[in-house]
Amino acid sequence: MYRGSPTKLHNHVSRLLAGGIYKVPPIWYPVMKAIPPGSSVLRSPLQFQEPTLSQSQSENRHRVKSYGFKHLRTKVARPQRIVYEEDSLRRRFYRDHPYELLRPQSLIEKETPVREDWNTLLGTKHPTQITGESVIKYQLYLMSNGMSKSEAYTKACNEFYVIRARQEVVERVAEEQALAFGAKRPLSQTEKVLLLEQENIKKCPPKVVTLDNNEKIG
Repeated sequence: MYRGSPTKLHNHVSRLLAGGIYKVPPIWYPVMKAIPPGSSVLRSPLQFQEPTLSQSQSENRHRVKSYGFKHLRTKVARPQRIVYEEDSLRRRFYRDHPYELLRPQSLIEKETPVREDWNTLLGTKHPTQITGESVIKYQLYLMSNGMSKSEAYTKACNEFYVIRARQEVVERVAEEQALAFGAKRPLSQTEKVLLLEQENIKKCPPKVVTLDNNEKIG
């Protein structure tokens, strides 16, 4: 088996023919003589490059390719987007009132009956049952009766502010009455931390070190 350089293969076969080892030259022998191989059996990437084109030709070719690829793409089946009218109302309300998202809400529908009467925001509900979703439904009800979107939002928010203000007054009065009758208000997190700090200071009083007049500090 020949293991030398490809450029010397033709000379190697010629010597074998001259020495009588090969009686008949191989089929590729005249071809190799006419087109000798390179120094390596691996071809250079430059041999596979296409001839250079002018700028106009390259632009036309790129346009043809992009047109073909664009129309050969398969469209992915996507579900149809579902949009409700309440979505935009909900986004605006919670953008203006972000803290309403912190109020706990019950997600069990059987716990409270579904409300159908929206003549007023409060209706027969307790003020604690009025949430942001109630404002959105009330605004949608006002819009269905011919009121514009901005007017309905203003009216619903004004009634909502009145309900929240009354609720805060009632809660404040109830807390003051409970404290007057001897109830103890629970400590806040800051007060608890300060209380623990005072207890630790009492357990470990600071040590006072006295120095003589002759001693120097530092």
